[in-house]
Amino acid sequence: MQPSLSAIPSEPQLQHANSPSAIAPRDLAGRYALITGGASGLGLGCALELAARGAQVCIADLDSNAALAAERVIRSAHPAVSVHCEPLDLADADSVRGLADRLLAQGRPIDLLINNAGIYPPSQRALAAQGVELGFAIAVLGHYALTARLWPLLEAAPAARVVCVSSLVQRRARIDVDDLGLDRGYHPYRAYQQAKLGSLLFARELARRLALAGSPVRAQAAHPGVCRTNIGANRRRHAQDTPLQRFSSWLLAFGMRFHGQTPAQGALAVIEAATSPHIQPGDFIGPKGFLEAAGPIGVVEPGPAARDSRLAAALWQRLEVLSGLRFPF
Repeated sequence: MQPSLSAIPSEPQLQHANSPSAIAPRDLAGRYALITGGASGLGLGCALELAARGAQVCIADLDSNAALAAERVIRSAHPAVSVHCEPLDLADADSVRGLADRLLAQGRPIDLLINNAGIYPPSQRALAAQGVELGFAIAVLGHYALTARLWPLLEAAPAARVVCVSSLVQRRARIDVDDLGLDRGYHPYRAYQQAKLGSLLFARELARRLALAGSPVRAQAAHPGVCRTNIGANRRRHAQDTPLQRFSSWLLAFGMRFHGQTPAQGALAVIEAATSPHIQPGDFIGPKGFLEAAGPIGVVEPGPAARDSRLAAALWQRLEVLSGLRFPF
């Protein structure tokens, strides 16, 4: 019988106010955490919170200048904590391989892998080298490949966790594993939904397979609610964008910068998924307030597509083919 990944009732430890001071700190001294997209926004919020709890932090990001600036921020706030940066383009298989090779050569076990990086897809469809939509390539395929390549370092840790960052938009999302390039109809919001649903499906299928294998490594998923980030400001523009598309890009950048929780608040669900002893493998962690936009952190219910075990298995098989990588279990 396969282990159940259904949500469990929230325990008292998960019912806290949505502020950093409300969470009882968990000592992470000596733990090593890798955060993708950790140079700004939610990723930086996670990096700061992990450093505050004593973790040694590695920021893996496409924007080297922003990563160095984030490193300075973390060092200033937590001078006793080790922090460094690594270049990473999750849409580029060679970049993913390069980061993994460097970390494997160092040989340091990874206790926490936070698969956070993502984009809001551009108005015009863009494809990665494997023929999949760019947002999906970054958030799902790239993180699958990175996790697979770093597996020896995750297994070397006493009880590592992999956390995939999804979004509340997964609730109404759909995914066609035979059309990950969205050839049959592209829209940026649909692409964003597909990527966030894919992240959640990857986490849940990874959790299921780890449980069957009896592995001490655990996989979780989390979403931050509505969070102020740079995801809109960093959206790729195109010369062929119409005035309406340009306006929508501006509106997205403005709204994501000023609307919602702070990155520090949004990070709490991710940190809970990464550190809490009171959740089950595969649980989905997020705010439990109105529309899951904010509020106390706890176990939240995935949408119907994310609960489809056959869809999760089919996506996993597709990721194996696209990446050319298989996990050793």
